[in-house]
Amino acid sequence: MSTLTVAELVKDRRADELIALPASASVADAVAVMREREVGALLVMTEDNLVAGLFSERDLLVRVVDAGRDVKTTPLSLVMTRDVRFVSPTTTTEAALALMHLHRFRHLLVIDGPHVFGLVSMRDLVVQMIKSGEGRYEAAVRAGGGISLQPDPRTRLGD
Repeated sequence: MSTLTVAELVKDRRADELIALPASASVADAVAVMREREVGALLVMTEDNLVAGLFSERDLLVRVVDAGRDVKTTPLSLVMTRDVRFVSPTTTTEAALALMHLHRFRHLLVIDGPHVFGLVSMRDLVVQMIKSGEGRYEAAVRAGGGISLQPDPRTRLGD
C-alpha cells in the first residue's frame, strides 16, 4: 500500500484548488463557483478568514432544495455543514479514506494548527490510491469476470 500523505496529495494538485467563499455569500454564488471549478464542495469562511464550515452538493440537496429555500437569498451560513471533519497533513491517504468511510462523509479538511493545507474528497483519495496501486486495481477490474460496465437490460430491481 502507498504511504502517501494527504498533504502530499494536496500539494500534488494545482495551488488554487482551495476554494472558499465568505459565509455571507449566497447559495447561488456557491453553486456557480462549484460548477465553474468542477468541485463538489467548498470552504465557507468567517469575516476573520477562519473556517466556518463546508458547503457541499449534499448540503445543497438536503438543506436548500428539499427545504424549499431560495438559492439567491439564502446565505451559506444558514445551510453549510458546521461540524467539519479534519485530519493532519501527515495522515495517510488510506487512513483518511477509512475515516471517511466509517463516518460517512465525503470531504476532509487538511489542517495543521491554524494553517489550512486543503480540502480532499473521497474521489481524490480513491484516484490517488488507484494511481499508486502499481496496476493492482486495474488488473483486479480486468480479471473481475462478473464486472460489467453496462447492466443487463433484463435486470430488475432486487434481482
